[in-house]
Amino acid sequence: MLGGLCAGAIVGLALLPLSGVVLGPEAQAFIPQADRTMKAIARVNRSSGRTQALQLELTMRVGERPAIARGQLITHPSGLARLELRGYGGRVDRYLLSGRELLGAKDGLRLDRPQPLLQPLFFLQPSSEVTLRAALESFEVLSDSIGLATCGEQDCFVIGDPRLAAPLPDPIPELEIDDGDVLEDPLVQGESAAVALGGILAEEVDDLVEAGLGSLEGPELVIAEDALLPRLWVDTEDLQVHRIDRASGVFTIFGPIVSFDKLMVPAWFEVHEPGAETIRFDVDRAVQVNAPPQAFSRKWLLAPSDPAQPDPEAIGESADMPRALR
Repeated sequence: MLGGLCAGAIVGLALLPLSGVVLGPEAQAFIPQADRTMKAIARVNRSSGRTQALQLELTMRVGERPAIARGQLITHPSGLARLELRGYGGRVDRYLLSGRELLGAKDGLRLDRPQPLLQPLFFLQPSSEVTLRAALESFEVLSDSIGLATCGEQDCFVIGDPRLAAPLPDPIPELEIDDGDVLEDPLVQGESAAVALGGILAEEVDDLVEAGLGSLEGPELVIAEDALLPRLWVDTEDLQVHRIDRASGVFTIFGPIVSFDKLMVPAWFEVHEPGAETIRFDVDRAVQVNAPPQAFSRKWLLAPSDPAQPDPEAIGESADMPRALR
C-alpha cells in the first residue's frame, strides 16, 4: 500500500503521499519514535481488554483443507501460554510456552522437536510501554528501532529492524572562519590565562581518553540484507499487531480485529514455518480468565489426556494432520 499513511492514534502523524516499499527521507521523517509508538500500542491493548489472561477457543486448519482439530489457547501477559489441540481419533497434543522456551507433548509423551504452533501472542497484551519493551526484548527484538513497510494491503510500523529505520540527518557542515572574523574573548586575561586554561582542558581530555570515553562513535551495526530478525509489525491505522517475526524464519500473521463482548482479538491467526504448510487458527470464542502460574506447569503438559472426543465435524482424515498431530 504505502499510498497514504494514517496513524490517528499517534499525535503528530499526517497523511503521507507514499509509493513503494523503499521510503525517501520525507516519508521516514514522519515515523514516530519507538517509545511513543509502544505507549500508543499499550494504550490500544488496554482499550481492547487484552491486558489480563485470555482464553481462545480455536478451530485449526492446515493449508486449504477443512478443519482438522479443535484447540484451546490460554495466553498470559507475563509471557506464559499453553495450547491444547484435540484431533482425529481423540488424540491430544499440548504445547507450553514460557518466554522463548517451547515444550510439546503428544498424548502425555514429550515431543523432542515440537512444531512451533504456539507463538508469543502475549505481545498483544502488555499494558504499558515498559512491559511491552520487556516482552519484545525477551525475544531479542531491537525495541529502539522502528521503521515503515507495507504489510499486505496495509502499512505497518516495524519494530526491531534497523534496516527500515529512518536515517539520521546529514551532519551540519562546518563553517570556515577567517582569522579576521574572530573576536578576542574579553574573559581571557592575557596569554598566560589562555595557556593555563588550555592545559586544564588538555588534562581533562587525556583523562577521558584513558577512561575509554574519548570517542563519541560506537561500532557500526551491520545487518545483512537477507538476515532474519525478530520483529513486531503494527498496523499504522489502528496500532493493532499485524505480524510477529521470529529469528528462526517462523512468522505469525493476525487477521482483522473482532469483538467478543468488550474483548477485541484477531478473528484468526496463521503460523508460517519455512518448508511447511500454513497452519491457520480461527478464533471461535474469546474470554478473559483467571490463570494462575500453576496452569502453565509441565505437570499439565504431561498429564494423561481426557478421552473425550472433539466435534466430529471438525475432524479430518489422519493424512491431513500436520506432523505434530499424526
